[in-house]
Amino acid sequence: MLVSILPIFVLWGIISAAMEEHLLNDRLEDIRFQTHLVAVSLNDSNYINEPTIRPVVNAELRRNAIQISAGISILDSMTVVIFNSQDDGYMEGSTWPSFNVITALEGTPSYSVQTNEEDLVSIEYAAPIFDGYNNIVGAVVLSHIIPDAGEMVAAINNRTIWLVAAIGIVVAVLVLAIASWLLKPLKEVLSAVKNISDGHLNQRIELSGKDEITALADAVNDMTQKLENTENTRQEFVSNVSHELKTPLSAIKVLSESLLYQDDVEKETYKEFLWDINSEVDRMSDIINELLTLVRLDETELPLNITPFTCNSLLEGIIKRLKPLADQKDIKIDFNAEFQIDMEADEMKLNLALSNIIENAIKYSHQGGLVEVMLDSDSKNAFITVVDQGIGIEEESQDKVFYRFFRADKGRDRESGGTGLGLAITHKAILLHKGSIRLSSKVDEGSIFTVRVPLVTKL
Repeated sequence: MLVSILPIFVLWGIISAAMEEHLLNDRLEDIRFQTHLVAVSLNDSNYINEPTIRPVVNAELRRNAIQISAGISILDSMTVVIFNSQDDGYMEGSTWPSFNVITALEGTPSYSVQTNEEDLVSIEYAAPIFDGYNNIVGAVVLSHIIPDAGEMVAAINNRTIWLVAAIGIVVAVLVLAIASWLLKPLKEVLSAVKNISDGHLNQRIELSGKDEITALADAVNDMTQKLENTENTRQEFVSNVSHELKTPLSAIKVLSESLLYQDDVEKETYKEFLWDINSEVDRMSDIINELLTLVRLDETELPLNITPFTCNSLLEGIIKRLKPLADQKDIKIDFNAEFQIDMEADEMKLNLALSNIIENAIKYSHQGGLVEVMLDSDSKNAFITVVDQGIGIEEESQDKVFYRFFRADKGRDRESGGTGLGLAITHKAILLHKGSIRLSSKVDEGSIFTVRVPLVTKL
């Protein structure tokens, strides 16, 4: 509002100064005209060279001086005052060697404007007097005081200040109205953010338009959606952890109670039940270990142990270790790499990530199937592609396979002994290397996982 109103008052000051300057110039032009008029009349009457005509002309000059409210003085070529209509210190017979007089006697009209201590503006204008032969024989000086200049400007200012004040009020009201209109959506955003900070993650901001505030509202909505998804994921994660741990615990409790409350249990039954209990304990241990792995990978300052290694050797080692699992289902693993690819990364974490992908490809492939592992690279990245001919994943589930405890087929996954955490660990390990992982799959046709990892991982 200050920025809007301040220019109005600055403009008012400029206009006021312009009016005062215009008034001064108008008076100056009038004095110039009157001075030259007197000079011409004196040229015609030969006032300087004919003293006999001076009394009549002097009387006429005094009348003119009263009419134009100015003092009229006549000087000869030696700056001696011949006539003065006012008693202002330059009496007849005294010299008046001012700059304006000397300049006029040289043939050039001259003037000056001065302001005294009482803020009264005085104008002095001097013009040359010529004789019949066009020789300069003297000068005429008009002295005029503008006593009412300040009063006139003040009167004009008093009238215009009310107009300026009215304009200022109108501008202030308009500015406040526009500011209120502009701030209204911003207040809505602020209110929504406060509600979100209080935990109401379902809060959304309904704004339409293409301005910056609407863009801010959309950004807040996106952030809230992500927060809500994160909260839902957290709750689902806690629920899944509880469920995954509760299942083996329940089995252990049932098996142990069966042994405790039965008399004369045979040794073989004991061994069978204890094997089942041991299996459930192993399952709980796997879940806890993989949860701990995820927790460590979630640490924002988790250090990467960057070392140079050959990606070909890494994949060959993984395939060699998983070959017994593939042999159980008569699955062939085909590894293709046209050239050696050297990398600088955390070999252990990449080993864990790629092992999970290849192991899943084996687990979910049909008996006697084929798993292909392909390695390629460009100037900056290594690309590892794992293709299986297994059960595939439905399209609506493909975006969720990297969620913790997510199972596209819960029954089959549980039979295979999976925890639902393997791909979540893989995804996190790849992201730590600033890489990416993509999935393409069709039900009953198989899945393709493509992993991109920078050849050199920068900390």
